[in-house]
Amino acid sequence: MKETEIFFSTEEIAWIQSYADSCGKTFSNVVKEAVLEKVEEAAEVLAYQEALEDSDEIRFSNDEVCEMALKAD
Repeated sequence: MKETEIFFSTEEIAWIQSYADSCGKTFSNVVKEAVLEKVEEAAEVLAYQEALEDSDEIRFSNDEVCEMALKAD
């Protein structure tokens, strides 16, 4: 594994450490999980935007999908 350095204010460190302690996690794991979650969210948004750009512009509401499913039975 590779190491990196991130700078936090004293208050931020206390806040993150307090949260980590309450979850039974390490400071490092809390920061790592938060960053990876944010990156994953961004990737999902990008994938969604790309899917919309490639779509045929046809959209159905949940009610319409349910109605179509009932008719298909």
